[in-house]
Amino acid sequence: MRFQLGDYVPYLVNRAGVSFSNTFSRELDRFGITLPMWRVMSALLDEGEQRLGDLSRITAIELSTLSRITASMDRAGLVNRRRSGEDARAVLITLSKDGRRMAEAIVPKALQWESAAIAGMSEDEVRTLKGLLQRIYGNVEGQDVVVR
Repeated sequence: MRFQLGDYVPYLVNRAGVSFSNTFSRELDRFGITLPMWRVMSALLDEGEQRLGDLSRITAIELSTLSRITASMDRAGLVNRRRSGEDARAVLITLSKDGRRMAEAIVPKALQWESAAIAGMSEDEVRTLKGLLQRIYGNVEGQDVVVR
């Protein structure tokens, strides 16, 4: 079997993701936030208040990194962090009013970038692509792949 990098699925997924991330990050720079901050904001906009651990799962950001990001966002007035009344160890994160306004202002731009990325694809192709990417993520998330 001959290995060809240009046909290797992890490479193709990563290449597309890096290209999109780099381009969209320049858009986010105008708002003074990073791509991981946007992932946090968009998750909270979509899902509402979240425990830090659940937010880590949703955003695919490692817990200790996410803790630092949300602390920075709290200082910037974009999110509110508080201890749960039910479990003092649990940290709950929610968008602040300013964070919500910013997230809502970014959403149309995010959708424009998505439209540019899927240009020329049919609705069925987009649905298939999203399903396949979700399946790939599910196949590899949290698993130590052992190749025999």
